[in-house]
Amino acid sequence: MSEKCRACGAMLPNEAMLVYENMPKSAQFFPTRENVSEDRGVSIVLHECSCCGLVQAVGTPVPYYRDVIRASGVSEEMTQFRVSQFGEWVKKYSLEGKKIIEIGSGHGEYLRMAMNSGAKVYGLEHDHDAVKSAAAEGLNLIEGFVESSTTDIQGAPYDGFFCLNFLEHIPEPGLFLQGIARNLTDDGCGLVEVPNFDMMLENSLYSEFIQDHLSYFTADTLVNLLNNNGFEVVSIKEIWYRYIISAEVRKRRKTDVSCMTERLSQLRKQVHSYLDSCSRRGLKVAAWGAGHQALANLSLLGMADKIEFVIDSADFKQNKLTPATHLSVVSPEILKQGDIGAVIIMAGGYSQEISGLLAKNFPAVERSILGDEFNIVTGDNQS
Repeated sequence: MSEKCRACGAMLPNEAMLVYENMPKSAQFFPTRENVSEDRGVSIVLHECSCCGLVQAVGTPVPYYRDVIRASGVSEEMTQFRVSQFGEWVKKYSLEGKKIIEIGSGHGEYLRMAMNSGAKVYGLEHDHDAVKSAAAEGLNLIEGFVESSTTDIQGAPYDGFFCLNFLEHIPEPGLFLQGIARNLTDDGCGLVEVPNFDMMLENSLYSEFIQDHLSYFTADTLVNLLNNNGFEVVSIKEIWYRYIISAEVRKRRKTDVSCMTERLSQLRKQVHSYLDSCSRRGLKVAAWGAGHQALANLSLLGMADKIEFVIDSADFKQNKLTPATHLSVVSPEILKQGDIGAVIIMAGGYSQEISGLLAKNFPAVERSILGDEFNIVTGDNQS
């Protein structure tokens, strides 16, 4: 039975790319002589998504996947590395005095290393005992887990986050990342690290596979996942003897559409000022152009009730009505009747050509072009 990709939701291929039999059922289970008879190896079955490329293990996650269990806190070299890394990251993104949170804090090993970075450091951890012991040391740990895209974290929003060697354990990493993004400020940034599958492939490190890890990220598949779930990747690199891929990210910014609103308001004022001028001078006004931009302008600029009809050379549009505004679409031949005193041209790349035809064949008709701007070509308000 096919399963869905953990990253993009596409159906995974039926055929596995790798199968390892009789593997340890978890990285944290060590049987004793008393219970060794109960221990059974498991099969690790790996599939590669044909859509997003993520290599992943199918099957049930280990029961403690929400908890962070790490031994790196005892390494002096790792401690020095992390202290330097956190300090540089906080300085680079101006996080001094701001709130940052580690997602998956364990017993606070990395929180201790970040304490002197200049930021206000918090942690989120699922394991109750780990939170309790860290709190006894004065660390700011919150008990919880990012279960979904709608998870609310106590104390949010945060200005930054870091999630180190935890994402590969998560059954639904996309929703997990969306939940983190939800709890950040609009300018929130982050540091995301995972084991380096690129290096595993280059060096044939078959022994790196373990049931605890559900996703095996290359730099490309990590960028894809981050970009598709609320973040923009600022930089990505290999660290720690190439065993780790480290990505600096920013929360995806909302697209600023204020320029659209401002331009629409500006053009509406200009067009209505001109239409009012035509009305005072007794000039009937027609529009030329029934393309999609012209049709949008007729509606958005609120000019339809001041236009007699719409001229268009395409005969399949003639003798019909404009959608939404319901103006008649007619042939340019109608100008020969002499009733129209002004034409607003809205024909995109053909506007200049139409203006030239009007100047040649109907020199008494005022001409203006409405495109990115509104320009009166000829008439009393010549510009």
